[in-house]
Formats: sequence, C-alpha cells, structure tokens
Amino acid sequence: MRKITLIILVVLCALLTAPAAMASANTYSIDESETSKGVFSISYNIQNGIKVKVMVQKDGTTLHYNLAGRGTERFPLQLGNGAYTVAILENVTGNQYRIVSRDTLNVNMYNTLNVFMQSTQIVKWAEDDEAIGKARELTAGLQGDEEKVKAIYEYILSNYKYDYDKIDKLTYDYLPDINKTLKSKKGICYDFSALFASMLRSVGIPAKLVKGYGEKIQGYHAWNEVYINNKWVTIDTSADIQFAENNRSYTMYKDSRTYEKVREF
Repeated sequence: MRKITLIILVVLCALLTAPAAMASANTYSIDESETSKGVFSISYNIQNGIKVKVMVQKDGTTLHYNLAGRGTERFPLQLGNGAYTVAILENVTGNQYRIVSRDTLNVNMYNTLNVFMQSTQIVKWAEDDEAIGKARELTAGLQGDEEKVKAIYEYILSNYKYDYDKIDKLTYDYLPDINKTLKSKKGICYDFSALFASMLRSVGIPAKLVKGYGEKIQGYHAWNEVYINNKWVTIDTSADIQFAENNRSYTMYKDSRTYEKVREF
C-alpha cells in the first residue's frame, strides 16, 4: 500500500496568540445548533480562490480541514464534551495563514456515539445517495448489527478493486466521494473507509474513519472502527481487498494493536 499524501503540514504563524480575527472579503458563518449531536457546520463563500482551512482545537489536539468555493460543510466534534476553539484561516503566502474568524463552542453531547452517526465533510452521505440505497438493500431483513456490518463488508470486498494509479494523482485537498466510488468500483483506502463508514452510519451503526499507520502497510493509511456489541472493533476493507486480489487469507476483524491511530473522524 502506497503513501497517501493527505497530511498537510501548515505553519500557523502567531495564530494561537493573535488577539483578534482579521477582516476578510470572504464570508463565513459558524452554526453550533447541532453540537448536541456531535457536529457543527460552516456556511462559506470564498470568492478569490485562496486556500482556506478550518482549525478545530480541544485539550491540546488540533485538527485541520479545507474549504473551497461556496457551500455548507458539517464537521465532527469527536474530541468529547467540553470547550472547542474553531477558527477559520486564510492563506497569506506560502505556508502562512491568518485567522479571519474564531469562535468557542461549548459542547455537551447526550451520547458521544452520535458523532460517528453523522454525515460530515470526510464521511459525507445523504439519504438519497445511491450508495446509501445500496446499504439499505444489503441490510434489509437483517436484525443484528454484526449481520449488517458483514453484509456491507462482503459487498465491498466482492465488488471493488484497489486503484494503484490513483495515489500519484491526488491533490492536497482530496476528499472521497462515496457515489463516485460506488460507480467506479475502485479506489484507495480513503475511499473505501469513507464508503464503509457512510453505509454503516446510514443503517444506524456507529463507525469511525481512522487515519494512521498499520503493521506491514506502507505509508499513511485509512481504515475503520465499528461499534458492535458495545465495543469498537477494527476493520480494514482496503487491506482485505488487496489480500483477496492476491489470494491471501484475511479476516474481517483486525487486531487493533497492529494499528497506530493518528486521527479519527
């Protein structure tokens, strides 16, 4: 498995000590009405084509997301209850950014599992998506979550191929599109983990998209953790697709100790 160049190293000059946000020609609006579900949203209109990032901080952890064009995106509050700092950063030059908007979100979720049931920028899905319709079809009549997980997992392994040529063509702001993956029947680990998580969430099963490293897996990787029988289990559809292609044995559940988690979404 080849390295996915999706980690953007950003020098955030003087951001943490900046006394106030700076004025911008672009417009941004942070909506915290769904924080009890584990998400917030940003509506934005970026007119000048500059690079824009969303920075989310809590308890010493910092996450970054990209914005471009115009629209509304939802982002997860996966770091638990408490106070989050959300800032919008515009590129100034090179790898230097300035804060143009900043807010504090006081989050009190009634169930922290709800974060991993939502549609967000990275795990993005809608009820009328073809991929979500497929998930409903695959799980119709099945009762237990484990049965549903296995049905979707086996569908992905039986119908999709790893795209070895895609890595070198990725842009820094690449995001998976589950419907494009469904139609093309191929992708990389990021695509498969987003598809798997979206399909599971849509049928009521909490699922994480996880980024990090795995034993015997080359470079930065993406896989899933799924909540079954009151615990999180590790499933790696991308690795298993490649094992199947090469006639190697595999099992659906992985040993989480062989993975090094960096971020989860």
